[in-house]
Amino acid sequence: MLIIVASLFVNVLVAGFFGLAMGFNLNSILPKLDVVFGPDTPSRRILSCLYLAIAAISAVALVVAPLRMTIVIVLLPLQILYKLLTLFFVADSRNPVPWWNLVISALHAASLWVAFSSHSLR
Repeated sequence: MLIIVASLFVNVLVAGFFGLAMGFNLNSILPKLDVVFGPDTPSRRILSCLYLAIAAISAVALVVAPLRMTIVIVLLPLQILYKLLTLFFVADSRNPVPWWNLVISALHAASLWVAFSSHSLR
């Protein structure tokens, strides 16, 4: 169960941080933001909203324990899929985002394995 909480906590920290950084265009304190995520455009702001939604729903799952497993079995598979797809759709292999997405996907996959094996969610 600790790994599930860790996955949700990572979502709050990482998705929340980058969602806020991109949404508020914090290039002055994060000069590599444009290099990694591209220039401040509507599409980057939409991605920011997605990140903030992931962070918010993860925070709800951390705080409201009765909803935690329901949120986990919906949110984490969606995240794993979209994060793995970035490996194929981001052409620049030097961009760190797809590689960090792979790491986070591994954590989420382990969390799902624990969720399904320990809670009889078969």
